Amino acid sequence: MPPKISTFIPVYRESELLEPLLNQLLGDSYGLKEIFVIIDEPTDRSLDTIKKFETSVNFILNGERKGKVNVLNEAVEKSEGEILLFLDSDVFLPSNQGSFLQTIYEEMENAEIIEVKKKIIRDSLLAKSVHYDYLSFNASNLMFSRMLGKCLGLNGAAFAIKRETFDYLGGFRRAISEDLDIGTRAFIKECKFKFVDRAEVYIKVSPSWRQWFNQRKRWGVGAGLWFRDHFKELLLSVPRYPKVLLPTILLLLPSLPLFIIDMLIPEQLYLKFLSIVLLVLATKGASFFYPPLLLASSVTVLKNAITTVLSFGAYILTFYSLARRLNYTFEPFSFTFFYFVYSPIWLFILILSIIKVYLKSDHTDIDWKV
Repeated sequence: MPPKISTFIPVYRESELLEPLLNQLLGDSYGLKEIFVIIDEPTDRSLDTIKKFETSVNFILNGERKGKVNVLNEAVEKSEGEILLFLDSDVFLPSNQGSFLQTIYEEMENAEIIEVKKKIIRDSLLAKSVHYDYLSFNASNLMFSRMLGKCLGLNGAAFAIKRETFDYLGGFRRAISEDLDIGTRAFIKECKFKFVDRAEVYIKVSPSWRQWFNQRKRWGVGAGLWFRDHFKELLLSVPRYPKVLLPTILLLLPSLPLFIIDMLIPEQLYLKFLSIVLLVLATKGASFFYPPLLLASSVTVLKNAITTVLSFGAYILTFYSLARRLNYTFEPFSFTFFYFVYSPIWLFILILSIIKVYLKSDHTDIDWKV
């Protein structure tokens, strides 16, 4: 007999996709299932949704914000399923993929943790940029799945884990990036991981750059705390799995190579220093320093331009190939915006967040969900 699947959907206040998601799950042909929806500070819209599904869905309401980690651990204790499926409330299941839960069951037969392929509802320029973010994360975990059979981090919007594995890992820990944390602990414990690309979910992204910034600030601090907490394991993994970890870092942070080249290569630093010296001398009235100043500046600009073009060319070919492999949409214009605008901003937020964690580790003043 197939195992029961317990699905958990945490909600903060409300979600416009919660009702269609519940309809999709309840209409799924897989029979042995139960659904838990945990809502912190429910709104009138959430209460209306509860009335429609109260006989078929287990709702847990909290009058205050208890946080994602806490409510999920509590809900798991009340569930009965052998397979635990975690879905964010802003996901949508496409109707052309058959039984989503049946696919989860089949893929879990030879894995302890599976991650479901995620796509973005591409309804804005911001969403189209996040689309490439998720493409890189999916491609990275596909590499981990195929080459190592385990993962270093999960994207918690849609993943499943066997109950015995969840209990073995001690459930979710009190962490901002609880998905990264449980993925890393599963990596350390050698839990068998599989990336699933024959089932997928779509995620709704807010069109607000302010909300995106606040989310990424939280993610950045979460990543910094994750890096600090698992520093030893991460450091030891680099020489053990360079063929997976190094490509993953480059995929997830496309702006990183240019940042490293710009900041760390001595020749670049030398040319910048020389340009500053010549500029100071030229402004002091020594006009014969203008030609070498122009030459040094031209060399710097030319080298930066060549480096940027080569890097962009390599990334556009890589992401285009990955998009074809994972059946993602690829648009040159939106990818150009992603590479030159979105990715540098995200890298800047991430670096500042990590610095903040190490400088003020006990004072992460942020609207976090735990």
